[in-house]
Amino acid sequence: MNTRGLEEIPFGMEPQFPDAVERKLHVGFVISLFAPLESGAERQARLQAESLARRGHSVTVFTRHLENLPRVQTLYSGPSGGKLVVKRVIRTSRLGPAFGLSFVGRLASALVRARNSLDVIHTHQALWESITLGLVRDMLPCPVLVQPASSGYDGEAQEMMRTKGAAILRRLAIRNRHFACISAEIADEWANLGVPRSAMIPAASGVDTIRFRPSGTDPLADRAQFQAVFTGRLHDQKQVDVLIRAWPEVRKIAPGRLLIVGDGPLRQDLERLRDSLGLSADAVRFAGRVDDPADILRESDLFVLPSRAEGMSNSLLEAMATRLPCVVSAIGGNVDLVQPDVTGRLVADPSPGAWAEAILGVYRNPEAARRWGRSAREKVEREYSIDAIVDRNLTLYRRLIHERRGR
Repeated sequence: MNTRGLEEIPFGMEPQFPDAVERKLHVGFVISLFAPLESGAERQARLQAESLARRGHSVTVFTRHLENLPRVQTLYSGPSGGKLVVKRVIRTSRLGPAFGLSFVGRLASALVRARNSLDVIHTHQALWESITLGLVRDMLPCPVLVQPASSGYDGEAQEMMRTKGAAILRRLAIRNRHFACISAEIADEWANLGVPRSAMIPAASGVDTIRFRPSGTDPLADRAQFQAVFTGRLHDQKQVDVLIRAWPEVRKIAPGRLLIVGDGPLRQDLERLRDSLGLSADAVRFAGRVDDPADILRESDLFVLPSRAEGMSNSLLEAMATRLPCVVSAIGGNVDLVQPDVTGRLVADPSPGAWAEAILGVYRNPEAARRWGRSAREKVEREYSIDAIVDRNLTLYRRLIHERRGR
């Protein structure tokens, strides 16, 4: 992993703590939203929680209240004793600053009540989550691991500094002792907030490599049916408009389709943009939200992700796992996953022209693109399967528990 300045635990060389290795853990996950509402961080938290529960550990997810869903819900109870329980205990106000105050107050109360039952707490986002944990740090007997989900303008560090009372919020957030960083860019941003490098630990997201497996047909086997695919939320952060603006130039050479999988607040605006450029509904197709995009990825020839900010993109990991060549923006966790001309291509210029050129470069060089896809799949299998990530997290949890007991 490209985690400059972070303390690395090499794969296969993790320290062992005999007093804790065999004992099943009770892990508290903290995240603003949880299933059935999912974006990248939520999906990653769910995958990790399910994997832990299947192994016999217990996971309690502390998250926001959602209408029409029970306050406490058991999502998994297995034969080995593992459980996944969701506690929707954070009721928030919608009135400006009252949102943050209500979030912090409700979450703090729930964590303090549960403090004697938890072995470790792991946040999967780091705005109000890190602020809350910093506030109650001295009231918790267990270690806390704060994991920011993203970087850049839409990331937690920059959003915190745009929030009213930023100076106080920052001081609370950096009181936490351990930060899991899924990209070097995230680490840099939190270091700028005042988190010591010694408090940062390299982390990663994981992917289900069985569900997201390659097809029997190589990408670009039939260039007359060329299909580039984007999967993700239709939000400013993803910059899907850049792809649509690039597509008329792509179509001059490649008789292909841009398939946009996902939904969000910008869908109508993006559809209007497509129409204004004279592109047909087949040339740029909106598939909407799809619960399982694995088959769509296997049917495609190229994955594209022009985001302006990413932590470690689940969508990118899923595409790499299906052996797709990937063209992505040179930002955030993308640069940690994609090695130029080895596992994909990075695009530093956010202009439509640069993206058209990058996409056509793949179309014109199918052998190189297939080589990228094969290397990407190998990298994911080796380093980013969900089981590998949970193995590393368990080792980290036990290390933090061991260190806490030794104080």
